[in-house]
This record gives sequence, structure tokens and C-alpha cells, in this order.
Amino acid sequence: MDSGIGYRFHPTDEELVNHYLRLKMLGYDDQVQEIPEVNLLDFEPWDLPHIEHPEAAIANNSNDQVWYFFCPRNYKYSNSNRAKRTTNAGYWKVTSKDRRINENGIKKTLVFYQGRPKGVKTNWVMHEYNPTFGFRTQRDLVLCKLKRRPDDADDVDDVPTQEEGGSSTMVASASGNNAADEDSSQLQAYMDSLGGINETDYNLNSAMQWPTNYYN
Repeated sequence: MDSGIGYRFHPTDEELVNHYLRLKMLGYDDQVQEIPEVNLLDFEPWDLPHIEHPEAAIANNSNDQVWYFFCPRNYKYSNSNRAKRTTNAGYWKVTSKDRRINENGIKKTLVFYQGRPKGVKTNWVMHEYNPTFGFRTQRDLVLCKLKRRPDDADDVDDVPTQEEGGSSTMVASASGNNAADEDSSQLQAYMDSLGGINETDYNLNSAMQWPTNYYN
């Protein structure tokens, strides 16, 4: 079968947050099985495209050089919200500014550096989607979109496009390797989540329809 014909998995930023991440956090795994759940820090970015997951064959299309994963949050310390971003071979570094996806999520852009403590910048880029909605029984997850830039790309730092939800807005200063900036952003996301929808008033039908103008 010609790989250029047929269904292509390419959700927008809004769909990734409002549909896939929301349903996964609420435990509706069978509704979002196109995207596998993986602890990304257990792997190097070049190993992730080879993870076998039959249900994720559509979502992780190597021809597009884009792969999607749900990932449990990793923290540096048990009593801190500071994210852990190191692997055996290097680390993920937050670059550019956070972008708000409507009122429901924050999109971070990260680049992988090989080696520690001062690594070499690679062409591996990850978009990390953090929810700003909250439920008492939710699972602590983020959704990650992994890309590999061509070797001749001018820069791996990403910019928003209309296809990916270019209407998103910048919400924080360039964080780079500044832990305080990232902690502040995560705290703001947590505070935003306190105003989220109560899960007792939420069901699968509303998940498929929320927000009301989502598919208009």
C-alpha cells in the first residue's frame, strides 16, 4: 500500500489537549490508544521511534518524522514541582517561550542536548503539552510530540504554525535553562487547574463535545 495514501494522524494543538490529553488523564485509555504511554526519560530520543506499540502505528508515523507519546510527569525531588529532564545520554532543555493553548493547556518547546553537564545541541525537538485543567482523580500526565529536524535545518527551535494551532499565545519569558522560570510556569498551570471542571459533572460525552464551539 502506498504510504502517501490513506489516513494521516496530524492533530492540532487544541485536539491534543482538549481531546487526547483530557481523556487519557480521566482514564479513557481505549479512546486514545493511538498514542502510547512511555516514560520518555527511560529512552534517548533516537530510540523512541522504534518502540513497538501496534495500536500506535498511525500516531507514530516514521515517514513524517513526528511521534506522539503520553508521559508521566517526572520530578527532580519528591517535594518539588521542578521537572526532571535528564536521560542517560543527555538532557532536554526548555527553549523559547511557553505558549498557551486556549485556556486549557501550556505548550513547552524542548531541545535535546547530548552529553552532560554541558551537552551538544541535537536536531531532536519535543513539544510538551501541560494541562491547566484539573480533576481530583486525574492521572499526572503530559502529552509529548517528538520531532527530528533535518540535518540542514537552520535552527531546531520551533515556531508556532497555523496547522499546529498557531493561534496559541506566548505566556512566559524565554526560560532556557532557568529553573525558577519553569517552576513559576508550572505553579501558574497548577493554580489555573484549580478552576477546572469538577469531574462529577464530567462524562465521556462531554469530553467529546468540550468546548461547545470546538468543532464549529
